[in-house]
Amino acid sequence: MKKISTKKICLLAVFTAVTVILGVYATFRIGNQIKIPTKFVTVFITGTIFGPFASGVVAAIADILNSVLMPVGAPLPQITAVEFLCGLIYGLCFYKVQNNKMYYVRAVLCALGMTVMSKILSDVGYFASFQAACAIRFIPALISFAVQMTVMCLLKKFIFTIKEFIKKDGRR
Repeated sequence: MKKISTKKICLLAVFTAVTVILGVYATFRIGNQIKIPTKFVTVFITGTIFGPFASGVVAAIADILNSVLMPVGAPLPQITAVEFLCGLIYGLCFYKVQNNKMYYVRAVLCALGMTVMSKILSDVGYFASFQAACAIRFIPALISFAVQMTVMCLLKKFIFTIKEFIKKDGRR
């Protein structure tokens, strides 16, 4: 069994706390249909630095805490599972990625996967058919895709800087 360092546990707790704060206070709504959450930013950073499982756990725990702290309805385990899978996708796409042009290809594929996963597939049970879910969620999904692509491309340099900072031992 691999040991988990105290530093890693503390950083994952901080990322979870920031994800909860972003989920509660930095979710923008336009009407009833369009919701632009920003909590994906810390899940994306967690997946890039610590890997798929860690980012999935951070996303799932943050979703559970969000449903407890700011209940909009009953906590739904399938939404928590979707959040875990979204964190897993971020980690699979960006963990150990190099600072080159493939980063942008991964960003497009990841944003596309996240859009399909979080905006369309998570809502299929609420609509009569898959086509109805796609038709109703197309505009919110397009906005989500654009926001995620923009954030992932803007954070490229920051991600590699923070990765190097975390890898430093801190001893002199």
